Amino acid sequence: MDNPENRASQQPKLISYIIAPPVKQAIEAAKGQPGATINVIINLVESREKPEEGVGPAKAAIKKWIAALDYPTNVRESDFYLFASLRPEDIQALSTSPDVYQIWLDEQCQAHLLQSCDTIKASACWRTFDARGKGITWAVMDTGIRYDHPHFQLYDNIDKQLSKNFSASPTEEDRFGHGTHVAGIIAGAPPQPKEGDPYLAATYLENADEPRIDPLDGCPSGVAPMARLINVKVLDDQGNGAASAAILGLEHLRKINQSSREIRVDGVNMSLGYPFDPKWYGCGFSPLCQEVRRTVNSGIIVVVSCGNAGYGVAKVEGRDVPMYLELSVADPANTEEAISVGAVHKSAPHRYGVSYFSSKGPTGDGRLKPDLVAPGEKVISCSIQFDSAQKKYHYEEKSGTSMAAPHVSGSIAAFLSVHREYRGDPQAVKEVLMKTATDLGRQRNFQGAGMVDLMRAIMSV
Repeated sequence: MDNPENRASQQPKLISYIIAPPVKQAIEAAKGQPGATINVIINLVESREKPEEGVGPAKAAIKKWIAALDYPTNVRESDFYLFASLRPEDIQALSTSPDVYQIWLDEQCQAHLLQSCDTIKASACWRTFDARGKGITWAVMDTGIRYDHPHFQLYDNIDKQLSKNFSASPTEEDRFGHGTHVAGIIAGAPPQPKEGDPYLAATYLENADEPRIDPLDGCPSGVAPMARLINVKVLDDQGNGAASAAILGLEHLRKINQSSREIRVDGVNMSLGYPFDPKWYGCGFSPLCQEVRRTVNSGIIVVVSCGNAGYGVAKVEGRDVPMYLELSVADPANTEEAISVGAVHKSAPHRYGVSYFSSKGPTGDGRLKPDLVAPGEKVISCSIQFDSAQKKYHYEEKSGTSMAAPHVSGSIAAFLSVHREYRGDPQAVKEVLMKTATDLGRQRNFQGAGMVDLMRAIMSV
């Protein structure tokens, strides 16, 4: 029998604090910077003498204390908190007040891809696990990426050295707009805009020829903002490309890892495909599907959009009748080893379910697809119009399973940045994501295992 004292020494040690650790780190970083202030959130003590007034007495006392300081403190308040910019020595002094419960860092928030990062719980994982994709590299096989978009500058996301053009276009960069939008969902986040010059986003309204341009309140962020991106251009400047270009692109990624002692490419996003005709090949065994399989077996995770062919029209008694179309998953999403992704509503998936256009399973040979679903309706991400002389906007709205797949790619990059032991094991990662997905209560052929849930995936292992 083991010693009870040894067991006791192994118990977790939970420490209460008044100054939160991130604030202490900021205080340490401010040393040697006279006059530097730190933005904090002051959590107040509720009154015992006057319980009906809650934190009111403590708030009044602390506001009076701060007002006596001889520098601008930018004090603001909510019902339960005070917000202020304080010098390190004043934070230390404030922590001794009986009216202060805790002092938190006022984190620099970023506006997300509207609600889609919140929907898959990515933003919660940034705060809880710092799951931002740091140290993970993801390839984007698409129409290219605009390297100079401000979204990719803050974290220097693009690995130009490993990027390569396999398309018919003369340039690696994106002239169509699809690849840059996809890349911005996976990774990146722009710097804070200059005052009075916000980032602009284009949204599309019914019966309107031109988009509506609106200022954004903050900075949209990719799901894994710090992940590195490799631009593998396989579609031309009209958004078209041969399967052979995609095959060469996948081979390029496999060889990068094969020529290195360490994993340099963790995964690839393929928001592309073509309709599967069972007369051509066995389902999931076309040349492109075979190359996807080889890529997965080499240790690279492949995430593929299922396609937008889940809705069509059939002739019934001479009339056109709208209907959902099963067995509509495209190649290479039919590949068993790939993670195939359908689309759902970006902010209310439980209510609205799977997007009408999202391709439905099963596969032509009866296997269950899609594997997962993710936000794919009216998703705001990077636009190549950010430097246009005619109509300038940095971000724009797009819909499709092309937008859903990069949510899963970004989720996996964030997951791997926390659980690095899963790098190089695509099957294990797929199993974790499918086991922890959120069941939306829809048919398996529509929703797959459910909607990707990054928080649950990280906490499950």
